[in-house]
Amino acid sequence: MGEKPVPPVLTPETDGPQGAPAPGEGRSAYGGMSAQETVDAYLGRLRSIKVQSIALVIANVVAMIWFIEKGHVALYFCGFALLFAIVLISRVRMASLFVKLGEVVSQDCDPARYRAVLDVLSARDRFGRSANTIAIELAYCDYLELDSAGALSRLGSVSFKRADNPRWFRVMQVEFLSRVDTGELDGARDTLSRLSALRMSFKEGSRNRAVIDSQIADFTVLVRPPAERDAADAARMRERMTAADYHQQRANWQLYLAEYELQHGSPEEAARLASDASLEPLTPRMERLRAEVLSGLEVGA
Repeated sequence: MGEKPVPPVLTPETDGPQGAPAPGEGRSAYGGMSAQETVDAYLGRLRSIKVQSIALVIANVVAMIWFIEKGHVALYFCGFALLFAIVLISRVRMASLFVKLGEVVSQDCDPARYRAVLDVLSARDRFGRSANTIAIELAYCDYLELDSAGALSRLGSVSFKRADNPRWFRVMQVEFLSRVDTGELDGARDTLSRLSALRMSFKEGSRNRAVIDSQIADFTVLVRPPAERDAADAARMRERMTAADYHQQRANWQLYLAEYELQHGSPEEAARLASDASLEPLTPRMERLRAEVLSGLEVGA
């Protein structure tokens, strides 16, 4: 069985009442664990899936041999179909396990623990089948841990044969955010332009097309410097807070909104949003944004 992970489908950054936890908020399945405990837990669950799948394959092969010996040809071919189903289901379970691992960031806001597992997966990827996926996710960790230049450098090693490979979407997400963070707004606009072109490879009305359309709307806000964002941008931020599926999304958009309120003469609202206890936990990048808002409030006091 392969160990090829697939990229999470969640957008990297993006209500009840404002300040209240989003409906999907909570700890990940690895919440409260140390980095090593997270690695051990993930590998243990991966190993369990593989062991269960191997046991089912062996049992199925034994049954197929018995069927053919007894002349049950129809059952023998059913066994073949079941064999393919076992392999397919095991790969889906492993892919789902990797996607759930992403909640270490989206729920726990802990890119260091996510990186710890990715490093182990990279070391175990002897044939490089998952090299691109792991590189993209490590670049995302770089961005979240305040090394956007490192993220951009790492993304330079990513390559796919097809220009319309859906995984370019994830590359462009991380690239855009990193360029905005480093102040390369022209580069960010170029990335947004390429992302807009990529959207045409997704079928209109499909879930993937809806996700990429939403991401483009988000990035259209973020590509503008904070001082140049307007009321429509603030409305988008509030909308994204309300619709957030994960803690990281809700908290991140709340901090963008706090930054907007600070820039547009509403320090009390900025203070309320940035001081909200429900923002915790935060990634290092989000911690920096909150610190910048609170520092701006002190300067303006």
